[in-house]
Amino acid sequence: MLPVRSWRVHYADGSTFSSEDGTWAEVPPFGVQCIVYYHVPPYVTLQVEDGDPSVYRYEGPEGYEGPKMGLWMDTEGHYRIVDAAGRSEPP
Repeated sequence: MLPVRSWRVHYADGSTFSSEDGTWAEVPPFGVQCIVYYHVPPYVTLQVEDGDPSVYRYEGPEGYEGPKMGLWMDTEGHYRIVDAAGRSEPP
């Protein structure tokens, strides 16, 4: 993966937590729907589980410790969050 400049975690309840809010260790660990990694422009990577995200372990950027866990939610809501995440501006 390219070096990560910043990142943002998107949750099932619509909230987010970014690299501006704290460290990867401080990221709330449950309910993750999507993680967006911002690299040197214009590169963006979306980490998304299209199957059952309740069992998906989201790993942090290289060098970060500790997985974050997804949460099952309705498909329409999940894709709405992923779509918004893909259009979000870097923190």
